[in-house]
Amino acid sequence: MQTLLRVLSILSLSVASADAQKVFVAGTKTVAQCDYAVRPLVSDLNAIGFPRDWTFVVACTPSMWDQLRAKADARATQTAFTNVAGRITVVNGAIYSEPLPLRGTAHHTPRIVLQHERGHILCNCGDEREADRYVLDKPAPEILRTLGLARRIAILQRP
Repeated sequence: MQTLLRVLSILSLSVASADAQKVFVAGTKTVAQCDYAVRPLVSDLNAIGFPRDWTFVVACTPSMWDQLRAKADARATQTAFTNVAGRITVVNGAIYSEPLPLRGTAHHTPRIVLQHERGHILCNCGDEREADRYVLDKPAPEILRTLGLARRIAILQRP
């Protein structure tokens, strides 16, 4: 993670805001060049409830995403990764331009990806299943609608 923080300090980063969280863009010279990802990310962050002092970095290009993943040793993910101790989440901006459901991940929408990342914060762990248990095993109605499961769960919960 130290290497990632050094990389971030070297990069030319622009800042957007999501309530009190800091959102940096990497791989572009301005926030506007990454607007396709920053606007929906800020909206998602305001809806999800991340800690106010959390930092987000949006990798706005595939090459920047690959660089940040490699530096953080997070090659297994295609969507986002979180370092709880560093209080930082790095998001692949491409998740906001890809068709839904997102491919290559069990988290089918950008918002569910972010909720999963929030799960890492809540469980204070790097375990993927545990992070999901904290936020997705008891999903909000919006997640259920997104996944198309609300009706099936309602049927299962009937006495």
